[in-house]
Amino acid sequence: MNKNLKELLRTYSLPMSVAPFLLALCCSVKTPFAFGILDSTFFINAILLLIGIILIHLAGNLFDDYLDVKSALDAGFSLNDINFRNKKKARLILNKTYSIKAVEKILIIMLILAFIIGLYFISQRGFTILSYMIIAVILCSFYPISSRYGLSEIVIGAIFGPLLINASYFVLTGQFDPKVFNFSLSSGIITSILLIAHSLMDYEYDVEYGKNTIPVILKNKNLTINFISFLILISYFILALTSYKYGMSKLIFIIPILLTIPVAVKLVLSLYDYIEIKNVQFVPKWYYGVMENFEEIKKAGFAYFMYRFYLARNLGIIFNISLAIVCLFVFVPVQDYNFIQFNFIKLF
Repeated sequence: MNKNLKELLRTYSLPMSVAPFLLALCCSVKTPFAFGILDSTFFINAILLLIGIILIHLAGNLFDDYLDVKSALDAGFSLNDINFRNKKKARLILNKTYSIKAVEKILIIMLILAFIIGLYFISQRGFTILSYMIIAVILCSFYPISSRYGLSEIVIGAIFGPLLINASYFVLTGQFDPKVFNFSLSSGIITSILLIAHSLMDYEYDVEYGKNTIPVILKNKNLTINFISFLILISYFILALTSYKYGMSKLIFIIPILLTIPVAVKLVLSLYDYIEIKNVQFVPKWYYGVMENFEEIKKAGFAYFMYRFYLARNLGIIFNISLAIVCLFVFVPVQDYNFIQFNFIKLF
């Protein structure tokens, strides 16, 4: 994949979907052994599932940029007149590296490939997979207009949390597990923080163009940051409560919390810096996670935005991957669970 195509598809956001997939995978690994169903299709399914998730995620990124540009064009703007606050947004479409027609062709190819993979999983696991696919299509279709109702951050959290993780677990095991559902809630909340932080940095643009994001609804940037802090604590609480409820190794489940606290604290402080316009030095640390091409980003003048974006993104990555590693060693799958008798209250 060449550099321009990577930027067009925003591949830097892929860890948002790959990390939750790894969580579902690590919870799934022991299930074939527990059910006595070990066969090679588990590993084939895992690879195909990952490819499908990547295709859908990147297509979603491109479709989001495509819709924003198309809406501006339909409103009478020319490509040269469109000016997003985030200067990297749809840059290669606006500078005509990729035409609207080329973008449409790329989208069609990616969606067709993802649909074929979906059909394969329907043949493997039945029409429960179809229900997951329908929910995914509904949420993805709703996302472009969800900001009118203040739901965009919630929709993304639902897609990359409960939907992705539980659908992946079902594809790999044919089972539903309430512990996995709880983990997916915790993961989804952490993921939504990335969108809220992003919306906070786009606050003035969103107000001007009538987008009802959570920061716009709260009407207060400091309150939004406090809300982000609250969501982080809620995610930690769900993880701790789940480990306690199901008698899992309580100390080992503290690891994801301990590893993400430095990133969480830095994210919150950096967002306060952002709204107070302080002269902040953008210094990546190894325990903040990878911040790819950051020196190049600084030279291009995008560090003020991408530094906070990376912090929010890496919070989710570190949380999901560390939880995945923990689950790989201590997760015990449910061996007799009737989905029809599923009771939401009993999850906790």
